[in-house]
Amino acid sequence: MIPSLPRSRLFVVFLLPLLAILSGCAGGGTYSLNPGDIAERYLPTTRSVDHHPDSLRSFSITENENTLQANVESSYEALHRKWSCTFQSLDTRASRRTYSYATLRSKEIALASLEAEIGFSSLTKERARQLLKERTKEYQNAIQIDLYWFQSDGSTLVAGPGSRVELVIDGEPYRPVEESNGPLREAFLLQGDGRSLYRRNIFYFARTVDGTDILEDATRVVLTINRTGRRVRFSWTWEAEGESEARLGGERRPGRSVAARRGDAFHTSPYSLFFPSTEPIRLIHDR
Repeated sequence: MIPSLPRSRLFVVFLLPLLAILSGCAGGGTYSLNPGDIAERYLPTTRSVDHHPDSLRSFSITENENTLQANVESSYEALHRKWSCTFQSLDTRASRRTYSYATLRSKEIALASLEAEIGFSSLTKERARQLLKERTKEYQNAIQIDLYWFQSDGSTLVAGPGSRVELVIDGEPYRPVEESNGPLREAFLLQGDGRSLYRRNIFYFARTVDGTDILEDATRVVLTINRTGRRVRFSWTWEAEGESEARLGGERRPGRSVAARRGDAFHTSPYSLFFPSTEPIRLIHDR
């Protein structure tokens, strides 16, 4: 026989799991993610960040006795906000409050998501190293943009007939090599009627085109979406490697590629985070 609970207790028992599912949270606390919270924040139409998406300024990994520990600056949600922006309308529609936004999946987000999705820090070192290697390879193979489109801005299914999605880098447009979308979800908002439906649309673009890494030396990417009767643009910019180092008081070393300098985060820790070594892993960080 199931004991009866006071109505207030029943509300807590059933509402809290529902909120966790609807918000898409994983891991809770530092590694929770609620798209509704991000949507309600002020987001610029052009997101400017002080470092390249390949850098690891806000994420690091340290070694414990039996596990590897993921460390994120502030929170996982804050990391998403750092790489998120809302859209600029390119048609003649009047400007109004919008909740839809897009997130450029930086290397920080890609690696930190291992903790949010599967509890990376609780795994054995061997398994953790393997997952890091696989996730890093996935990140290097494709540029991923997650578009959270709210129903108040139109159909939540962005891709499809009558829709054209392009990523523009250095004036060159690129079409997605793969598209996917999640289920329709409900976000609880403090403004409006307190709730809104949204869907996560995911776009993958080839990172290497004709043998060239199109993101490595870029300082700006633009996502454009042309739908029937609607044209919008999301933009991200970041400082060039030399500008960022100069602002931080660093000194750029001659004769080394941008990719090699960003790789310092792994080589100094040492790189054997992915491959077993007798040397201790002190810290993975970005200079």
